[in-house]
Order: sequence, then structure tokens, then C-alpha cells
Amino acid sequence: MTRVHDKLAKIEALIERATSAGERQAALLAKQRLLEKECDLPVEFKILHHNLWKKKLFLALCEKYELAPYRRKRQKKTTTLVQVSPSLMNSHLWPEYQTYVAMFEELVQDVFDELILKMQPLQPPLSPPLITSTI
Repeated sequence: MTRVHDKLAKIEALIERATSAGERQAALLAKQRLLEKECDLPVEFKILHHNLWKKKLFLALCEKYELAPYRRKRQKKTTTLVQVSPSLMNSHLWPEYQTYVAMFEELVQDVFDELILKMQPLQPPLSPPLITSTI
């Protein structure tokens, strides 16, 4: 077991052996503080990027939050690992990343559409085909 789980087991034993209400309340508060602290311990997140542009975007956000992303040997270049608390990841880093990815994809789509329009030669609008009856 880890240190946190050992501490938690000791606190739960204190709660069960408590002889007074104050002692029990203090142990419950200690347990609550420990659980809150455990929730904020850094966890390794594995992020898979579909292209290198999105990876660069994620790395820039990691730099903004002073995180150190890394990659293990033999992992693909589109994989990023980062140690971060779940609360920071869920409340700031990931939503901000999703917002920027949406903006990036919208810009790429606009540029792509404009490029396609420039590639097509100017043509007069097609007239509807003439339909002749052969009855």
C-alpha cells in the first residue's frame, strides 16, 4: 500500500476507537483533508494527438501552466504524457485545450475553403439542362 493508504487506514482505525465525540470529529476532519489532498496529487495523463499541430498547442499550454510534458522510449511522436493534478486538468488545461483546438480547426477549415475557391477557375454558372420530350 502507499503512504496515503496507510495514513487513511490509521485514521479510520482512530475513528472506530474514538472515545469521545470531539476525538471522532477530529479524526473525520483529518480523513477529509487527506482525501482532498489525495485528489490533488499529480496523476499521469496520456494525451494522443491526431497531428503535430495539436501537439504543439498542447505543449504550449503545458508551458503556460509550468508543466513538464514527456514521452517514453518507443512511443509515437503524437503521444504526450504529463503529470498533473486531476483538478487542474479537468478545470483548466483540458477545457482550454479543447477551446483552442476548436478555434484551430475552424481556422484550418476557412483557409482550406479559401484555397479550394482559388484553385477553381472562374466559370459562369451552369444553366439547367434542356429537357426535350420524345413522346
